[in-house]
Amino acid sequence: MITKILKNMRSSDEKDFGRSIGEYASDVATVVSMQSTIEEALHSLRKSHVDQKIVYFYVVDDKYHLKGVVSTRQLLLSSMHCKVSDVMQDWVVKLKVSQTVRDALELFDQHPLLALPVVDHDGKLLGAIDVQMLMKESLDLADIHNRAAVFQMIGLTLEDGKKFPLFKNYLLRMPWLLCNIFSGLMCAVISRCYEHVMMEYLILAFFMPLVLTVTESATMQSMAQSLQLLRRPRFSWKIVWMKSVQEWKAVVMLSLSSGILVGLISLLWDGRLLLSMIIGSGIVLSVISSALFGTILPVILFRMKLDPKVASGPVVLMITDMVTIGLFLSLAAYWLGAV
Repeated sequence: MITKILKNMRSSDEKDFGRSIGEYASDVATVVSMQSTIEEALHSLRKSHVDQKIVYFYVVDDKYHLKGVVSTRQLLLSSMHCKVSDVMQDWVVKLKVSQTVRDALELFDQHPLLALPVVDHDGKLLGAIDVQMLMKESLDLADIHNRAAVFQMIGLTLEDGKKFPLFKNYLLRMPWLLCNIFSGLMCAVISRCYEHVMMEYLILAFFMPLVLTVTESATMQSMAQSLQLLRRPRFSWKIVWMKSVQEWKAVVMLSLSSGILVGLISLLWDGRLLLSMIIGSGIVLSVISSALFGTILPVILFRMKLDPKVASGPVVLMITDMVTIGLFLSLAAYWLGAV
């Protein structure tokens, strides 16, 4: 199966399979000291209340450098007074933290192992990669997540896309349409509050659909990046923050480019500099604020143990529309009222 995955790897998957394996390594509770006796090692393992699947027992020194591996058979059948270092196997197939998912797949393909330890450049044990987890992750990268994302971004799970009785199908899909209806009504209410501005400067109404389209597209892109980040088996606030900062920098560049372009178009259309500045600035502010929300909401839902893929799409679009209309018209009212 691993060989098939490697052969069928698409060029579009190279970025995913080139990720550092350190992002996928999970903590290992089945670690014993090489200086311990078998009795001391078993006592230590019992005290640690191991609640994860036991694959291998990794042996470390007093500085947590990986020195070997010991089997369950050796731990249970060796003399209690024998040292772990005497029964361990000191040759270990391992991964360095700088290696990639593809490297891990190739090692699993070459060696009949159920897990691989991950070490840093000094040989310290950082965690382990389970072959079943990696196989599932690799299959997702290769195929499944691409199909599921199409459904989940519009408020459906992959299973919901299958045939259901008519009324059940209706109940599954109607809540997400209600989000759109609610956001549309709220946008109408906001527009009514600024009706005098739109009546006097009709060009603002002409460009509102364009502003909404640009903002929604940028927000969905940011949300997709956030969902991709949450697919990692081990959640890390450090990685979330680092990737989010990178995404926000890209969003700022996108918003400025879009704002300048649309502002220039509106200037050629109407000829009034102030209105073109309002339209361009409205796009910049709306894209930045909405994309920020699109990045953060999936993380919040994930930490609340909710499915961020299913819940965030319609909700993000609903809030994006309301924020965009509110910012755009309030900015126009403020600037035009100050003239």
